[in-house]
Amino acid sequence: MISYGISSDGIDALFGATLANTQANFDNLSSTVLGQGIDFFQAGKYDQAINAFRRSAALSPFSDNAAKSYDYIGQAYLRQDNTDQAVKTYQEAIRIYPNRPEFHRALGDIYMRQENPEAALKAYETAVKFDGEDAEARYSLGQAYLTAGETLKAKEQFSKVVQLTPTSAAGYYGLGQAARASGEMDEAVTQLTRAIRVNRNFEIAYIELGSAYADMGDFQKAQDQLAILTVKNSDKATELQNYIAQAAQPQMLTATSTGGFNAGLGPQTDVADLSSTLETAGNAKLFSMSFAFTKDMDEGSITDPYNWKISRATIRDNGGVYNYGLTPSSKEAVILPKPAYVTYNTETNTATVYFWISQNATADATIDPKHIVFKFSGTDAYGKAMDPSADEYSGFRGIA
Repeated sequence: MISYGISSDGIDALFGATLANTQANFDNLSSTVLGQGIDFFQAGKYDQAINAFRRSAALSPFSDNAAKSYDYIGQAYLRQDNTDQAVKTYQEAIRIYPNRPEFHRALGDIYMRQENPEAALKAYETAVKFDGEDAEARYSLGQAYLTAGETLKAKEQFSKVVQLTPTSAAGYYGLGQAARASGEMDEAVTQLTRAIRVNRNFEIAYIELGSAYADMGDFQKAQDQLAILTVKNSDKATELQNYIAQAAQPQMLTATSTGGFNAGLGPQTDVADLSSTLETAGNAKLFSMSFAFTKDMDEGSITDPYNWKISRATIRDNGGVYNYGLTPSSKEAVILPKPAYVTYNTETNTATVYFWISQNATADATIDPKHIVFKFSGTDAYGKAMDPSADEYSGFRGIA
């Protein structure tokens, strides 16, 4: 046997060094390709980025470069709105790196985006199991619990977020959300106010706080939060504005005679004074009144005659009673309790109520227009019932 002066131990060492040097070269090349992928990613060239990241991971499997590559691949698919491929990418990454919480958290985020809260919960719970100090994972887990309606568990997570990151607004915001979901409005206001004090630019906290005030019926304070967002030129101002509009009970805003009915005339007015048509015995005339509302109304509800009532006023305070409180005589004009029909203008939120008034057989009927009451008991476009302080109109009292 020919000897080259190298022992078997030396050969092993040389082979090991060669392999180490080769792997180092692969690692360096992997880093270079990873950088190229990041350039493509930042340029919005996601298909090219994905190809580069896959090459980087293949060159240096099980390394930090490979882990970063999988994360970038998942994010690239999300930028393309391809959530299914993003899920597969993170699932593949988890098979290789089962103990990395960031992959479980990212997978949970995608499940939430796919409106799959049960899968998201499992992913976030796993992330927290591997790193209980990960405040971001705990916050996401709290949000998932909220979505699932488990407010107590959500509060536990958000409380832990506050402990881990007391100078962050996120934990206080989550506690405010959970309190509001539980109907604890005072606590919600307290926590959301804390969130805003920590971060004055935390716009979603203003939305949540304004919404909480609207839920409480304190629309002035809700409007105060809307004003802050408006000053900040926030694109989220519209979201709060819409919620306030939905939360407020609808009211009658104005009433206008649009069809010859003079609601200013008092008791014992000759019905013929309303229209020459009623000068003839037995004639009937179609009149109308228009009512503007403070918000969008449900068109089916507001045009349903059975949601309207036309009656004679019975409130005796300050003389607000029909015909001075005297029993209507046999000469009293006939006015039906329900409109003939109702139309609704969706652009102006105005309902026009059409109703008949009839002359009697002797052409001497009287009426008290000022004390005819028009009352609406339907709902707005969001299903909210009328505000009882502004759901009816009479010429004497106005809107009440």
